[in-house]
Amino acid sequence: MTEAQMPETDLSLTEDGFLKELSDWSREKARELAERYGIGPLTEKHWKIIEFVKEYYETYGSGPPVVKIGRNASLSSNEICRLFPCGVIRGAYRLAGLPRPPGCI
Repeated sequence: MTEAQMPETDLSLTEDGFLKELSDWSREKARELAERYGIGPLTEKHWKIIEFVKEYYETYGSGPPVVKIGRNASLSSNEICRLFPCGVIRGAYRLAGLPRPPGCI
């Protein structure tokens, strides 16, 4: 779906589709982003990852590596990829309200 085809929303996003402000994050906005990017429906496994990623960022100032996400959620990297087929950064990081990491294409 192109940006022109996206439904109207009150999400304040960067040109890459990440929330402009982490403080704007809410579960409802995460659901809107998931719908926008074809992720979900969001399950408890999704939420466990999203919330871990958000808390990790708030503690350390950067997103966690996939290995830490997997350990925390007791999931393999393949399971994480199935939950977030667009990737951890464009999936879990985006839905958790994190900014796009530097160097991420």
